[in-house]
Amino acid sequence: MNRLFADIALNLPSSGTFQYSVPEPLETSAVPGKRVWVSLRTRRMIGTIVGLSHERVVEGVRDIDSVIEDAPLLSESFLRLTRWMSEYYFCSWGQCLEAGLPAPFRKGKFVMKSRAKKWNESAERVNPEDLLLAPHQEAAYAEVLKKMKSGQAGSFLLYGITGSGKTEVYMHLIREALAEGKGAIVLVPEISLTPQTIDRFYSRFGETLALVHSRLPQARRVEEWRRIDAGQAKVVVGARSAIFSPVKNLGLILIDEEHETSYKQEETPRYEARRVAAKRAEIENAVVVTGSATPSLESFFESEAGGVRRLSLPERIERRPLPAVEIVDMRRQFQGKMPLIFSKTLEEGIRESFSKKEQAMLLLNRRGFSTYLHCASCGYVMVCENCRISLAYHYDKASLFCHVCHYRTTPQRLCPGCRKGYLHYFGIGTQKVESEAARLFPGARIGRMDSDSTLKKDAHELILRAFKRREIDILIGTQMIAKGHDFPHVSLIGVISADTALHIPDFRAAERTFSLLTQVAGRAVKTPGPTTMTRSTPGKFNSAESFACRRFLNW
Repeated sequence: MNRLFADIALNLPSSGTFQYSVPEPLETSAVPGKRVWVSLRTRRMIGTIVGLSHERVVEGVRDIDSVIEDAPLLSESFLRLTRWMSEYYFCSWGQCLEAGLPAPFRKGKFVMKSRAKKWNESAERVNPEDLLLAPHQEAAYAEVLKKMKSGQAGSFLLYGITGSGKTEVYMHLIREALAEGKGAIVLVPEISLTPQTIDRFYSRFGETLALVHSRLPQARRVEEWRRIDAGQAKVVVGARSAIFSPVKNLGLILIDEEHETSYKQEETPRYEARRVAAKRAEIENAVVVTGSATPSLESFFESEAGGVRRLSLPERIERRPLPAVEIVDMRRQFQGKMPLIFSKTLEEGIRESFSKKEQAMLLLNRRGFSTYLHCASCGYVMVCENCRISLAYHYDKASLFCHVCHYRTTPQRLCPGCRKGYLHYFGIGTQKVESEAARLFPGARIGRMDSDSTLKKDAHELILRAFKRREIDILIGTQMIAKGHDFPHVSLIGVISADTALHIPDFRAAERTFSLLTQVAGRAVKTPGPTTMTRSTPGKFNSAESFACRRFLNW
């Protein structure tokens, strides 16, 4: 009788798999997709069976110690997807398999038992009361629906300006997928997983919905995985890692705000969720729809080249007008003085909102920010001589440093641009903005929402709920306050140092700045007041001011 051998993928940086012998008592239970305990030198590790054969590759093959699951944890399509990832992203198959599993599974603390509950074909508990689509929404919906009904894989870019109703198109497409007995995955940026977003999906899809994101307790993540795997949850809403959810009969993948950088994982495997979603759709004959008011340059190029079908939503719901955007040139407000945080225009706007018992939101465009040398008179910023990226100031070495090519220079006292000498080390944070707001508006109730103030569990939800209940008059924050929120009593949105991110040493700085400013201005679509942006660098915001995404992308 020929011995059975298993190819095991381990979470190691090795490029290949490891061969183990399957003991005779385990031959019936050892199948691809199951995890096993194996010994590697002096270590005992969890691996995944990715293949079986009767051919021994090397001598001295060890036996598998034990099989963990009763039923395969990973499907054949999951194995194909992660195999592709390992080749595309130059990492091991085992590392990709681990990335797609909740942490408790990786440690062997939870096992999959035989599935007692089967996939239900009907879409019970789904609220059928969808809103009617506008003509431009209906046209986009019909295009995607046609591809879904064909049973073939397809990719679409839903390019809709802020407030054009992209989410309602998503809802209609999910409803159709469920009616066809198929499942759906909805990816959203982590920062968009607000109570408002979650409540909207729950109200429409009820118990057929599952949530997958990093803030869930580990036991809850495992429970959600099991619900999805058993077919009890047919719609998955989550952040980047939700793309690996074991959705049955997958028919639709939606990626909201596809331009967001949070879809890219910075640790091994360094995958990009949009590309993984496209590959999964190809494997499982599903349709991918990515949506954004400010699509990434890559997605826009793909749609121009014809690889992705672009669908446009050029109008806002109920033909709402574009929000008024006022850009304040801070150079004119502190000629020869130290830089101000609040412009006079913004300060007066906040006072007016406060006097009317309305609310204001203040966004500090400060993401990955390092102090830089800036001229208050002409707006000149010290940049690298080699790559033209702004130089970061390092206090400990009293030098300006380029984080790309490592160019280093000594700070100058006089501005090379205007020779007037008004050079300042510029860099403010949300705490500084909060303290200045408290000084200027002593009677206002001020809230701050950033990475420091949201360290505790559910902290960001508590802040947003307090703001919605009008327990906070002025909400100050970084980009996390710019996404997915609708506060009807906000009459002013201010962006402080709107051009700050342009000076981050990143080749995508202009793209990300344009995207963020356009998105935050779009938050004002449902508010009666304007959006005010302060900047110190001349001539940078013409596209954002007019919401001209096409003009920016073709620049």
